[in-house]
Amino acid sequence: MSSAENTTKYAMLACDVFEEELKAFGGENPPWKTLSLLEMGLHDFPDRLREEVQTEVNRLEEDPEITHIVLAYALCGNGLLGITSSRKTLIIPRGHDCITVLLGSVSRHLQINHDQPGNYFYSPGWIRGKRVPGPDRDKHLREFYMERYDDDEEMVEELLDVDKESFEHNNCAVYVDLTNNTEAVKYCQDCAKHQGWGMEKHEGDATLFKDLLAGNWDEERFLIVPPGSKIGLSHDNSIFKVEPLDS
Repeated sequence: MSSAENTTKYAMLACDVFEEELKAFGGENPPWKTLSLLEMGLHDFPDRLREEVQTEVNRLEEDPEITHIVLAYALCGNGLLGITSSRKTLIIPRGHDCITVLLGSVSRHLQINHDQPGNYFYSPGWIRGKRVPGPDRDKHLREFYMERYDDDEEMVEELLDVDKESFEHNNCAVYVDLTNNTEAVKYCQDCAKHQGWGMEKHEGDATLFKDLLAGNWDEERFLIVPPGSKIGLSHDNSIFKVEPLDS
């Protein structure tokens, strides 16, 4: 597919982690016919993420004017594996997660992680959701656990300790964006200080995201899933492959 201009406008199904980027690059006359956003919190539950994405795909494929459904997602903890459409072609960028899309390629994402394995990535979307390691996450989790476990402070402290332990291998907050969000950069700096980490800023590369929106869908950077097939795992740096439904 060389350009979305050669097709009927597609349906965009996106994680709301990309809300800022969609507004910035979609323009006043966006290329999609419809836009559906699902909450980023679904990433914590890959099976639920898969279920909700599939439900929305099933709804979107009923629109006779749509020929493609574009998924602004990536592998996302295997949550996109198995997604299928019986009537429309699915498009998804090849990547492990949204950071791959913001950095512009799988290879760049892998290289940054190779150079510094202790990275934890921050972006405007994840910061907006207050889900990144930092003071707001601590506060949110404490309130959530206190309500869930009937103010059992001992249980809450144990759970907070488990959450903190999950970041013990991290030592650097790496900020990436496509929109020069200075407030988010400052927030990342504050989080790094709170965690006792270093902080780095890597310039995003909007090429992959812009091409996702523009319909420049080459098979090297995007998985193109014809109707009646599903998204499968490739076990290499191409991330995805097309699989038959009965596999």
